[in-house]
Amino acid sequence: MNLKPFASLVKDGKLLVLLRLKHLFTSFYRLCFLASLDGTPLLERLARGPVRAENFSGTSGNDPTFRHAAEAWLGLGVKLGVLKKHGEGYTLRGFLARRFASPGYGAVRALVHEVASLHHLYVMETPALLVQGNLRDPSARYGEHGDLIARSSRTLEPFLFDFIDRTFPGTGPIRLLDVGCGHAGYILHALERNRELTAVGLELDPEVAESARSEVRAGGFGDRVAIMARDVRQYRADGQFDILTLYNNVYYFPVEERVELLRHLKGLLKPNGRIVLTTGCRNGGIEFELVNLIHASTRGWGRLPDRDEMLRQMSDAGFDRHSATVLLPGYFAFTGFRPVI
Repeated sequence: MNLKPFASLVKDGKLLVLLRLKHLFTSFYRLCFLASLDGTPLLERLARGPVRAENFSGTSGNDPTFRHAAEAWLGLGVKLGVLKKHGEGYTLRGFLARRFASPGYGAVRALVHEVASLHHLYVMETPALLVQGNLRDPSARYGEHGDLIARSSRTLEPFLFDFIDRTFPGTGPIRLLDVGCGHAGYILHALERNRELTAVGLELDPEVAESARSEVRAGGFGDRVAIMARDVRQYRADGQFDILTLYNNVYYFPVEERVELLRHLKGLLKPNGRIVLTTGCRNGGIEFELVNLIHASTRGWGRLPDRDEMLRQMSDAGFDRHSATVLLPGYFAFTGFRPVI
């Protein structure tokens, strides 16, 4: 091997840069490889293992071209440390890959899928859009990933379940409105805690709303919950609810429209009714900065709030006894009450 090219790269500093970039490439490829398994039968088969390249599909027979493609993909997984080879078969390798395949890790798989298939595009495309004086069309890409985003958001469930357990009444006839209910996970948790609670869930995406209805029926709560595919800004139910929740969706509304939105939501609550709004805030962890980028650069949406800004907007909307509870560093539950008079 001729060392002259390496000496040239060392001399001008490129070798160190390339080696560090290679490390980044490998981490990115590993993330993408894991994401490619989400929602496929291959993940379960590899978890049981071993899987042979020629057995990937029953439709391809002995087609050598198909086998070569399967071997290339499996070989990449081995190189990345996600798979290991046993003779002619392959299985998952390591703690992370095995956990990724576990039945209770659906939200984690969705989050990895979302990062690998969607988030990096927002990072890459934003500079060109800004130079062109453009913002993103919200329906162009996020509309295609609504179900994925709803699934991945469930990674926050343990923190929100704990908050619900600590602050929501466990008994008594409570009426709940969940704005942007997703797959209805938080509604179901509240229903299980309080047998007298009834709820309405509003979800803008019709497919996600139908999925929520299925979850409600499967849980046996169909007589206590109504799921509607509706924009809350067009929803009218004056003074009907004891608790109103917005989990992780205030940034779908422009900053300058949030006080008016909050006033509208206040009108849906009974006197002394409570609003609970959860959101990451700016200058939090890297994951919240990414969410901030996505929503700040999309037409019709808005950046993440600051903690003090959110409290001020709740006050301007007429809520009293408003407060912010830290659920995670940079992630808050904001609570306020509709005045009695």
